[in-house]
Amino acid sequence: MTTVQAIVLGIIQGLTEFLPVSSSGHLVLFSQLFAVEQSSLVFEVMVHVGTLFAVLVALRTEVLVLLTSVLKLVRSPKKTRQLLREDPGCRILLAIVVGTLPAVVAALLLKDLIETLFTSTLLVGLMLVVTGTILYWTERYKVQKRGMQAISARDALVIGLGQALAIVPGLSRSGTTIAMGLFRGLDRDSSARFSFLLAIPAILGALVFSLDDLLQGTANLGWGPLGAGFLAAGLTGYVAIRFLLDLVKKGRLIWFSYYTWLVGALILVMQLA
Repeated sequence: MTTVQAIVLGIIQGLTEFLPVSSSGHLVLFSQLFAVEQSSLVFEVMVHVGTLFAVLVALRTEVLVLLTSVLKLVRSPKKTRQLLREDPGCRILLAIVVGTLPAVVAALLLKDLIETLFTSTLLVGLMLVVTGTILYWTERYKVQKRGMQAISARDALVIGLGQALAIVPGLSRSGTTIAMGLFRGLDRDSSARFSFLLAIPAILGALVFSLDDLLQGTANLGWGPLGAGFLAAGLTGYVAIRFLLDLVKKGRLIWFSYYTWLVGALILVMQLA
């Protein structure tokens, strides 16, 4: 992978990580287009870290609330139950922990299978069609009025299961988790913001999970392309977050269903032909 290829893939990652079109699916497609032969898993982790910084900046208010909540729990361990029950920030923090568990279990049990899935363009096409269907259904679902502060552990678990399923390339993580949030009764803005916050531990976990490959150099990829992809993903990721928040509030996720249906169908036709 050259530096130019890494920048292009980083831009694709930054734009598609938070837009509901499956970043992993697009990375698989463009990696094959560029004839990048080595596994894209480690590179994908690095550009995901770039988008992590985009989340921290774009949602800095929510992130500050979460950090404050962590300090409250550390300073008052005897009041943990009370804080988790009464403090809005602590409830959201608990929800993020619960919502992260399904993805952790899936990553630990299915690492080898996940790496294999990243080589299947046919699977990407199929999952993009599924993503479009989820987004189309989401826009037809009656939106509730519950804010993120009202999220329960059960809500978080359902949303987390959606995130775990989105490990499959082609199935959008943001699209699936936002859809699950709406299904559980959260309003549009809260569903999107919780989806973005839930990405933070998922990205950190993916980085830790692949540290062995990064340190041992088994990915056969230089630090130059990794750094270029990281910066490109971070800058474009911030733009994508602000853009999607605006679209979600206006109820226009259905735009992306048409896109993922079209791209998925084209891939399936080309692969089956």
